[in-house]
Amino acid sequence: MVSIIVPIYNIEGYIRECIDSILAQTYPDFELILVDDGSPDNCGRICDEYAEKDVRIKVIHKENGGLTSARNAGLSVAKGDWIMHVDGDDWIEPDMIESLIEAAKATEADLVFGDYMKYGLSAGNHKLPTWSTDKKDSMSRYIAYSMTTIWGSIAKRSLYTEHCLKSPDGVSYCEDFHLIVRLCHFANKIVNVHRPFYHYRYRPTSIMSNMNRKTEADEQWVYQDTIHFFKEQGVYEDYRKVMSWRVLKSAQELLLAPSEHQRFMELFNDGKEFIFSCPFVNKKIKILAWLITHNLRPAVVMFDRMRSMIGR
Repeated sequence: MVSIIVPIYNIEGYIRECIDSILAQTYPDFELILVDDGSPDNCGRICDEYAEKDVRIKVIHKENGGLTSARNAGLSVAKGDWIMHVDGDDWIEPDMIESLIEAAKATEADLVFGDYMKYGLSAGNHKLPTWSTDKKDSMSRYIAYSMTTIWGSIAKRSLYTEHCLKSPDGVSYCEDFHLIVRLCHFANKIVNVHRPFYHYRYRPTSIMSNMNRKTEADEQWVYQDTIHFFKEQGVYEDYRKVMSWRVLKSAQELLLAPSEHQRFMELFNDGKEFIFSCPFVNKKIKILAWLITHNLRPAVVMFDRMRSMIGR
């Protein structure tokens, strides 16, 4: 059985399409766990309405605690052999579960990725990096990929239970990276089915669209905690390059304010030799990072003052 966890908050205009796409699956052996995270609109009522019609649906009503809190609430009651996450404003193809389960059984994989179709900014079909038998290379390419999400895949529940994995509490940005990288690390075999089964809706009002101090701090914490995790697992050197790219991406705003340079150095304290190969930041950021990490901060400060004087 597959446990499908759907966190729900203030999306009554989208939730029916999401639920209907799950109930239309060609693979019938699933439980659908709808987590109403204290939604102020009619989402809770809509969830109860569906639960009355289909015994496979469980509804959890809880106080608002954020996305990770809702996912963890669903995970705590999941009974399936497989876990699948779907966000409440997205939808999936009718044969998604069947296709991913078939791939898992045929290859004896612990985790199976599908591709996704994105709507809104950067719309189109997005193909994930292909996993091979070379775990180090595959993980490195995946970490270097821009969208590392918990949705769009299925993973054995035993990966969660045996390694005490869950979404990080209180984190509202980059929380998917924190969890999916750990699932990938512990999975013995990972495969892809390169079809866009998942339909991801990019909304201007979503957390992904609204970066602020909190989301920046969350991203920085996630990468630091993941580095700590890799060090504990004895594999940090395998991923030092790609993780330095991620850290530089998360800390780039600190480079633009001289008062934040010390904080930047605290975060980006390893991997300066990888600055110019980072795919996540522009050339200006790379130059500033290189100057600061090579004890040339006065040149950066002077550049900042000149820029302020000429109004650029």
